[in-house]
Amino acid sequence: MAWLEMKENEIDVVIGPIENYEDQLFGYRTSYEAYVLIKDMEWSERLSKYAKFLPDLQKGLPVADKYKTETPGSDTDLNAYDVVYYAGDCNAGSKTIAINLPNDIKVQLSKGTRRLQLKNAMRAKFDKILVPIADELIDPSQREHVTFDAFFSNTMFHEVAHGLGIKNTINGKGAVSMALKEHYSALEEGKADMLGLYMIKQLHQQGELTADMKDYIVTFMTSIFRSVRFGASSAHGKANMIRFNYFDEMGAFSRDTKTGKYKINFDNFDKATDSLSELILRLQGDGDYDAVAELVADKGVIKHQLQADLDKLAALGIPVDVIFEQGKGVLGL
Repeated sequence: MAWLEMKENEIDVVIGPIENYEDQLFGYRTSYEAYVLIKDMEWSERLSKYAKFLPDLQKGLPVADKYKTETPGSDTDLNAYDVVYYAGDCNAGSKTIAINLPNDIKVQLSKGTRRLQLKNAMRAKFDKILVPIADELIDPSQREHVTFDAFFSNTMFHEVAHGLGIKNTINGKGAVSMALKEHYSALEEGKADMLGLYMIKQLHQQGELTADMKDYIVTFMTSIFRSVRFGASSAHGKANMIRFNYFDEMGAFSRDTKTGKYKINFDNFDKATDSLSELILRLQGDGDYDAVAELVADKGVIKHQLQADLDKLAALGIPVDVIFEQGKGVLGL
């Protein structure tokens, strides 16, 4: 609560046992990590206006009313930072480019959260990973729609969207995280991806976002290829595998067999987005562990063609993720 009330500080520190991605048994235990961050005051000021839209966006979610009765916390921060130090869980495996904290459900519902966009880490991943992937896998007619601004917005609204939807089941099974156990993280990351895109669409229709809507969609699709490379042990990787296969079945994109390039069908993409969002919100609200396990088993896999395309990215030397050179030695201390 006190951390959320601290607004004017230019240096921020995040430290503690925070994320539960490493607990593959029930997803209850959290791992220690730490960040040292420098706040971009000007950029944060530009972002702050979006938090006020959360309550109305919650009401408009594409799901039955009983799954959206909770009200997002009102004291929500949206800030941009340059990160200067990572340690622990956030520095192991795929590197974090945005944070939504605290994870405590009581604090989220009563107070809100702080969304921290780590823009220097985001920029590195965009330049070194997303751009080369787009050059290799996205149809030339849509390649111009992969932009850093869209990547930043998609990432930012992913974090904001963690605050939408439902934290507690509607049928007495307790918190969604407890009901879904080891599958909770993957489904929650999938929810945030889908509802982040839903938020962008709504704000675009209201004139709050002015870039071409196709920028957000094509950049989103390209980022699926980036994130599935994290693998099945990563909650983000698994969420992207489920989404890729779901979108494939709904015709949201096509693959040219001659060139190996992917092209988005925007009408079908829109339908697939609403359909998957509704499914995830319903599964969370029902706390339906068996149905979620079935979804993960059926769609949380990399099929042959996608694996061949990912192997091509690896053969070209496109990194899976960035590695940080940091600490006293780098600083000359």
